[in-house]
Amino acid sequence: MAKPSPDGVHHFLAPANQIDFPEDPTAQKKLNEAWNFNLTGFTDQGITGNPWNMSNSANNTWYFNPAQTDTAQGSYAAIQWNAFPGRLGFYFGGQGGTNAKGLVLPEEDLLALADTGRTKAGTPFSDLPQITNPCTGDVSHYGPFGPRGWQDEYCEWSVERDSQGNILRIDFTCENPEYWNTLWAVDPNKVLELYRSTLGKRQIALEDLYLMDPSTGRPVEDPSTGRPAYNPLNRWNSGPVSTASQGGAMHLTSTPNTLQTEIGLASAATVPRPVGNSNAQTLICCAQYGQPARNSDPHIGLSVNQLVAPPNPQRPSNKATLANPPGLYIQMPDFSGYQTPDQTNAAEFWTIVRGTSSLTDPDGRPMPGNYILHATFRVPPNKRYTVSDITINGQKIRWAGQVAQTFLMQITGMGLAQPSRAPVQDCVGVPSTELAQPLQLFHSSVFSALAGTHVPNFMGVPMNLASNSTLIAPTVRAGDTNVPMLLTALLPDISALPTVAFDGGGITVQVQDMKSVDYAVPGNTYPGPVAAIRILVSVQADAAPGPRGVFVTGAGQTKTPTPFPAALHVASR
Repeated sequence: MAKPSPDGVHHFLAPANQIDFPEDPTAQKKLNEAWNFNLTGFTDQGITGNPWNMSNSANNTWYFNPAQTDTAQGSYAAIQWNAFPGRLGFYFGGQGGTNAKGLVLPEEDLLALADTGRTKAGTPFSDLPQITNPCTGDVSHYGPFGPRGWQDEYCEWSVERDSQGNILRIDFTCENPEYWNTLWAVDPNKVLELYRSTLGKRQIALEDLYLMDPSTGRPVEDPSTGRPAYNPLNRWNSGPVSTASQGGAMHLTSTPNTLQTEIGLASAATVPRPVGNSNAQTLICCAQYGQPARNSDPHIGLSVNQLVAPPNPQRPSNKATLANPPGLYIQMPDFSGYQTPDQTNAAEFWTIVRGTSSLTDPDGRPMPGNYILHATFRVPPNKRYTVSDITINGQKIRWAGQVAQTFLMQITGMGLAQPSRAPVQDCVGVPSTELAQPLQLFHSSVFSALAGTHVPNFMGVPMNLASNSTLIAPTVRAGDTNVPMLLTALLPDISALPTVAFDGGGITVQVQDMKSVDYAVPGNTYPGPVAAIRILVSVQADAAPGPRGVFVTGAGQTKTPTPFPAALHVASR
């Protein structure tokens, strides 16, 4: 059993306590420090919530930072849900949701959609009727968008088939994109090595992973590192089909499938609401975290809320968190319904490529569930049959989704008992006066390349690569002057330029201009218009290093704004 380091309570551990530089302690230390910086920022963002344009949605102080808290007396909660996309059955499987034509698809079509983005007969998502959000009544195309955006239960997969269409290999991943961006910033060659070994494709080249400038076709330099930027939707991590020349599932790509989003969801779910916590859909509509009708979000929110406010009033209330190491984890499949042609136990064909089957905490306590990050299901060539010759409950495996239906996903919650009950807050709503809301900060060159890169998708809607960015803070260094950066924001008044500032002192900002850009801010299901504000950032030579929050004040706004935490990383020169 893997055991976290003894000082695990002092910093955030990598998902599953994965050690990716076992031969290089210096690089591993650098990665640990970067990961701890990023996760601390995400936690601060989750606790801050949304004080800008939503009421009853801020100061989530019943969520705590597990890396800065003594958790020896904490109790674990395994929060689990099915890996198959629940919204497919909800909207098109006759399970309670509505679509514009009352269409109900057979199970085979739902499986085909989950694997390929098309029904068995070839109908793409873009040709399916629109759906109605059960909380808001909004009507929209099915989303999330993107090459495998519909795989939105924090588990994504790609499938390799032979020339007859038989399944040779399925790669399942729940690795978050923030970790891979952090690893890339430390050592791109390690990322390349892990791509090759995890996907079993030695042909992958480092240049395949670069973010390219769409106007020049050249790699884009990331000013945070001085090296080429990473493309999270590179040719080897894009779409549900894997071949010798492209495709694979290395980490999550659906726009809501991020760890920062998961921390934000769990933070928001710590607030008791007047609707109680006996019904997951009622609670998510009230609290407005995540997406209704998923297997994941409503259940996660309900479970965390029940941890904070147990339905039995005699039980103590708890502060809650995602246990360290925070992450999304695949559970072992239930192989009881599997049958192979030669009676081999199908579990032998399931391989944990990254992560571990079990984990203990820094105090030596077993943590609940499995901590699998990447797994494959494949039959060795010497068996002379394929995955498609195996049956599940008497049905041959034609779709990877059949395998996904046999395992669960998990986040591990933790509660710390408190002497008082958490106060109830009203349902989340829109306040009468909106404040300008900072969303995300980029180096200008990186944002330009992301926003200028078109992303093909089965929904047939305009989408760009900015939707696959992360909320990792870009880096500037003490003494840097006039660094071109771009801040996206929601502004109640776009008739005049806003002002932008950073907390902590030692930084000046010049606002240059502003335009509207459409993208899905990480964590969001659907893209939408935001203000893209071009700024020049200058940092004094004696500016204190560390994370900085960003303020944005709209034209005519009089109320003092709240900073968005950890938007910028000031590093020593």
